[in-house]
Amino acid sequence: MKQLGSVLALGIALALSSCDRAPETPSKDAEAAVPTPTESTPAAPAAPPAAQGPAAAGPARLDGYGPLTLGSSLDEVRAAWKTPLQGEVPDDYCHALRPQGAQAEDVVLMIEGKRLVRYDVDSDRILAPGGGKVGMSLGQLQSLYPDRGDVTPHKYDDKGHNLRVRPATEGGALINFEIDGDGNVSAWRVGQTPQVDYVEGCL
Repeated sequence: MKQLGSVLALGIALALSSCDRAPETPSKDAEAAVPTPTESTPAAPAAPPAAQGPAAAGPARLDGYGPLTLGSSLDEVRAAWKTPLQGEVPDDYCHALRPQGAQAEDVVLMIEGKRLVRYDVDSDRILAPGGGKVGMSLGQLQSLYPDRGDVTPHKYDDKGHNLRVRPATEGGALINFEIDGDGNVSAWRVGQTPQVDYVEGCL
């Protein structure tokens, strides 16, 4: 019995000693191995697309082209253009002047009575006043000029047409778009009457 009591006393003592032990502290290596939860950062909202400004105004205007004004004298035209213009104007009849260099294919200037009365464009690089251009369809033109555009037959092309845009104010210049048999603009001109209606230009 004494021996059994000693065994029981030893067991109780061991159990009590294990209860008094402090919990083990994890090592630094163990702490490093445990991933630290991080707060999720919401993604920054995408920046809205930059607003597109209006297209830059080109040289073509209802009252002129570049530095030139319809109605200007021949001397004023030459002085305003600054660089030489190809062509001669020996009298008051209709004559054509064309820029030299990079703009040679952009515009032809009509001089009559030694004044600028019209200009012609057959390049798709130049926008007409109001936004029309070479290559556009008749439908596109009519959406740009809904109230003042009159469709007329083409003098030489049975399948072609003209869209003649009346001036916004009385006495102003007109725009005439030539539309080929495929229904697309092949050339246009801005000028005063009657010169804007010279289909053949300066003969």
